[in-house]
Amino acid sequence: MIYEVRAYTFPSGFASEGVEDFGRIIEKRTAISPLIGFFISAIGGLNRILHIWEYENSAHREAARAEALAQPWWPPLQVDKILYQQTRIMRAAPFCPRPKTGEMGGVYEIRSDVMLTGKMRAICAAWEKNLPERERLSPLAAAFANPAGEFESGILNEFLHIWPYRDMNHWAEVQREVDNLPHWATCYKSYLRSETSEIWYPVAYSPMK
Repeated sequence: MIYEVRAYTFPSGFASEGVEDFGRIIEKRTAISPLIGFFISAIGGLNRILHIWEYENSAHREAARAEALAQPWWPPLQVDKILYQQTRIMRAAPFCPRPKTGEMGGVYEIRSDVMLTGKMRAICAAWEKNLPERERLSPLAAAFANPAGEFESGILNEFLHIWPYRDMNHWAEVQREVDNLPHWATCYKSYLRSETSEIWYPVAYSPMK
């Protein structure tokens, strides 16, 4: 499977309108290919929506896009209200081969780590070993990777991981406990070039809730 992580940035006040525009056609679009998650930004870069789509491979993605573009209802957004677009094509990390969906939390932290080239296999091995300890605090919803040499698009050597929490109080509690895990903080930090963290709300029709 491959995953398209697509984000749109709008002028102030228009992101919720984008959520509504997608909501009107989401059932027809998900009949073409599965939606994994749909979010609106809360903390970090604001006025954004982010959606994650699952495809069997690149050929399936191209066929699904062609089928959607042939429909009168696609695309659902008004082009003049989009400031920026970003698309990442990624694979699921081997220790989390399929994203989890369903009722998991009211807020989602999406972390983007950029790693040293050639180290993704070692990073995944470290995560596979130490993730059970981390998940005793809160579950991992999804993990995606884009090692250099795989797709050659998007953010190369990016490792994207998605964590649900009940609310921001729960998020803060878990962060304090994570700092005390003996191996988690060090299991992959030596491979890290940069890291960012953003908080997103799942929309009503998001499979990740």
